[in-house]
Amino acid sequence: MQRGGRSQSRGRGNNRPPGLSGREIGMYYRNLARQRKKDAKDEGPKIRLGCNVSAPCGILTRVQEYMQQKQQIDEEHLDVNFKRQFHSLLSVNFETFIEQTKEQYEDNEQRNASFDEQLQKQLEERNEDSVYQARYAARLKLPTMSQASDILKAVAQHQVVLIVGSTGCGKTTQVPQILLDADIAEGRASACHIVCTQPRRISAITVAERVSYERAEQLGQSVGYQIRLESRKPRERASIKFCTTGVLLQQLQSDPLLHHVSHLLLDEIHERSVETDLLMALLKVILPQRPTLKVILMSATVREQDFCDYFDNCPMFRIEGVMHPVQMLYLEEVLALTGYQFAKRREKRARENPEYRAMIEPYLRRIRGDYDERVLNQLRQPESEGCEDIEFIAELIYYICSTQAEGAILVFMPGYDKIAKLSTLLGKSQRWRNELIIQPLHSMLSTMDQQAVFRRPPAGKRKVIISTIIAETSVTIDDVVYVINTGRTKLSNYDTETNIQTLEECWVTQANTQQRKGRAGRVQPGICYNLFSRAREQLMAEIPTPEILRSKLESIILSLKLLHIENPYVFLQTLINAPAQEAINNGVALLKRIEALDANGQLTPLGMHLAKMPIDPQMGKMILMSALFRCLDPITSAAAALSYKMPFYTPMGQERRVDEAKRRLSNNMRSDHLLVHNAIAGYRESRLEHRDRDFCFNNFLSTMTLQQLERMKQQFADLLNNYKFLSSADCRHESSNLNSDKIPLLRAIIGGGLYPNMAHLGKSRQIRNQVRAIHHMSTDDGRRVNFHPSSVNSGESSFDSSYFVYFQRQKSTALYLLDATMVFPMALLIFGDGVESGVYDNTPYISVAKAYYFKCNPETAAVVLKLRDCLARLLLKKAMYPAPIEENSDDHRLIKAIELLLSLDERMGDDYEISSDEIDDI
Repeated sequence: MQRGGRSQSRGRGNNRPPGLSGREIGMYYRNLARQRKKDAKDEGPKIRLGCNVSAPCGILTRVQEYMQQKQQIDEEHLDVNFKRQFHSLLSVNFETFIEQTKEQYEDNEQRNASFDEQLQKQLEERNEDSVYQARYAARLKLPTMSQASDILKAVAQHQVVLIVGSTGCGKTTQVPQILLDADIAEGRASACHIVCTQPRRISAITVAERVSYERAEQLGQSVGYQIRLESRKPRERASIKFCTTGVLLQQLQSDPLLHHVSHLLLDEIHERSVETDLLMALLKVILPQRPTLKVILMSATVREQDFCDYFDNCPMFRIEGVMHPVQMLYLEEVLALTGYQFAKRREKRARENPEYRAMIEPYLRRIRGDYDERVLNQLRQPESEGCEDIEFIAELIYYICSTQAEGAILVFMPGYDKIAKLSTLLGKSQRWRNELIIQPLHSMLSTMDQQAVFRRPPAGKRKVIISTIIAETSVTIDDVVYVINTGRTKLSNYDTETNIQTLEECWVTQANTQQRKGRAGRVQPGICYNLFSRAREQLMAEIPTPEILRSKLESIILSLKLLHIENPYVFLQTLINAPAQEAINNGVALLKRIEALDANGQLTPLGMHLAKMPIDPQMGKMILMSALFRCLDPITSAAAALSYKMPFYTPMGQERRVDEAKRRLSNNMRSDHLLVHNAIAGYRESRLEHRDRDFCFNNFLSTMTLQQLERMKQQFADLLNNYKFLSSADCRHESSNLNSDKIPLLRAIIGGGLYPNMAHLGKSRQIRNQVRAIHHMSTDDGRRVNFHPSSVNSGESSFDSSYFVYFQRQKSTALYLLDATMVFPMALLIFGDGVESGVYDNTPYISVAKAYYFKCNPETAAVVLKLRDCLARLLLKKAMYPAPIEENSDDHRLIKAIELLLSLDERMGDDYEISSDEIDDI
């Protein structure tokens, strides 16, 4: 009766249809709630007024004094220059841009007869040199050299040629030399400019060094390289330049037809990086305009027909590699050989993982007669595969050292964290510590550190390279004989529906496994130890998903805009695999909100600078503003950590102590981003006092990561100095850091960079007998979120403001903000978008993006709106005419006005009330 009464009462007001029961009732009320939500949306937004942000009259007067002269001086001047220097540029589409540059470079391919004769004589002399002869004899053993005449003939007859080569065939090193030497011999090398793209900077450098060695030359003569912020360029004519694909895309911005290139070699196209896919699509437009440009595509044997079809059934060469036999061992064989047993405490987990059990149990029944029961029991444990048990990998390395002949060991790990754990474990081994040379290899290492992996170890030592996927292709370490393939990698993914980018550890594909196998057996028969079963391999995808289909597209769209490609929607449909329309929509929408694109989707001056910076546009905006506001050092710390990784590590069982160390370093700033700078500052100080090892140990900080962050900070400063935003390339220079101790300003600059990634803390609840508070938060798209447990804000019971900016949110057991900084309303009002004033229920307000509303008197609202207009003009001016802001200039006074309003945050918290007596102290 009671249940029926409750149902009747609940349904009476809603006129629930009769006859519903069970799940039908739940579905009815769910649909009813959705309809009410839709009706409320149709009625218009319900405004909830937040705190009062009205500023004292004295503060407003001083702010207006700072702004008084701005409009009179700059308005007309900026409009004229904008139209002349920038808007006219945007009115030119890609095809027109190509036509305009033809005349500029029409004489580029003229030959120099005397130089050609000189090169021919040098070739004859070099052919007589004993050193060159020995190296040339070694080259002749490579399969590519045996097809040299066929390659030359195909290149002469076709504009595009595809070369498919297995590992060790020599296509990367030999094809450019074949082309150059043929032109030298035939007296036309002065018009020969060969560019070969590489997907990674380490491969661009190492291949260039290898080719110059084979030619018995110093790097920088006929062979050179160019990567971001580093180069050893070759001579202008008769040359081979290896560069990253991103560098070549940048060069297209000034020379869209690549007039300076006679032969373009695109290497490792099977990896399907975003840059390579973009470049191939651009070539489809460029090639008809440059009939003399020759394009040679080079790929491993992975879906090569796709590339052949994309370029109108271009001719294809297949070259087999020179490989010693490589024995493939799988997890079952590795367990049988090593006798390793996993900790018994983990055995229960197999029963808790139905997906793994469904895969492994049928396979165990098939191989029961081939392996003893001990091996089968180990295979039942999910932790047996991959790299969950680092000690297992270490034991396998010790087994190889004990039982196998000399030769380097290459271990593939998914990311830096696992590399660091294995390196630390191997370094502690009492038995092998003095016999192993451990070399980490990952993309964020410095060039010098990356080069170390190629050095041969001293006699009696065995080299162990622990690498990410970076060593899978391009990079050939000649002395590797043994490969340990954990089968794991880190892969970025993008959910267009939720607009969430993730970086997740996952299984590699079957194509990856074949590439990793190919790293062994270069100098002698090798062994590849796969730390997964044959059953797992059968479930692996055949090939990786192209990067363009799993990436956010903001940076890509900006790059296209610099190339005068007006409509990214149309162009991106011409790629081999077109990204989803929703992904493009999300990218364009974000770029508009950060003012990199205007309302019509046109590139803005700010967007032009962000497009030129090799980092995420939001990070780029953050460090540009830090240069203008003279707080470079702390903001570049935040940008470096967001672009790379946080410097903290968490040993098993030490989570509480790590949390305490973070909170100690954070100084109650409520910011994961400023925490990084505090850590870097503490590390610097400890180094001066020669106690840096203790500082890092006590605070769970990675020295390697801190040093990498410092290198990245310096790269950012170099870029800003090159673009003339800074007077010094030193990120710690006094002139660039006059405001680096002003915490409200730092929070605001971080907020301005990460905006519109916003979250609002509705309430914080302290549960009895629990240390950590529970937070009720949501992002501006309405999704419930919480601080990630690793965030310094996680579990905090009180905050001075309810608003937070973040860079990345990640979905695991829940939706988490991986990083967050508390910001105050005034920072949102100055650096946000869609700021409007109005009246609601007789209360004046000012709002941001029609999402956050604050009580605000009309006087303050008018000043804020005027200040925002002045700031927009300052950003426009500095984008058009980059230069540091001079002391006592009008620009400097505008910055002071913004600082003055932001400084109220520090004094007033989340309620903007201040006495007039305090104004003079600000």
